Amino acid sequence: MKKVVVLLMVLGLAMALVIGCGGKSGDNAEKSQEAAKPQFTVNLSNGEAVFNKACIACHQTGVAGAAAITDKARWEEIAAKPMSTLLEHAWKGYTGKYGVMPEKGTCMDCSKQDLYDAIHYMMNKAGVTPNEG
Repeated sequence: MKKVVVLLMVLGLAMALVIGCGGKSGDNAEKSQEAAKPQFTVNLSNGEAVFNKACIACHQTGVAGAAAITDKARWEEIAAKPMSTLLEHAWKGYTGKYGVMPEKGTCMDCSKQDLYDAIHYMMNKAGVTPNEG
C-alpha cells in the first residue's frame, strides 16, 4: 500500500511538471521573454547628463580605445550591433577589439535607463542612428 501511495505521488508531481512546463508553452515562453524585456523611452537630456557625469572621461576624446564622440566611423561600427547588445555591454562590461568598456561605464549609480539614454545621446552626437533590432 505504501508503495502505491508513493508511486501516485511521484506520478502526480511528474504530471504537474509536464503540465506546468509542457504543452503550448513555445508561444507563451516567447511572450514571457518579450514581456520581460525592459522597454525604454529615449531621454536625450538625461543621456547628456549621464555622458557629462561619467562617459565623457573616455568618450570625449577616445581614451583607452573608447569611441570618441566625434568618431562617426567607429559609432557606425558600434551601431551595427543591436541596442540590446550595446546596453548589456555597457551594463556588465565588455572587452572588445579596441579595449575595455568597464561595468556601467564606471557610473555605478546609473540605471539601465541612464545607460540607454547615454548611448543614444552619444550616437546622436556622432550622427549615427541606433539599431533597435
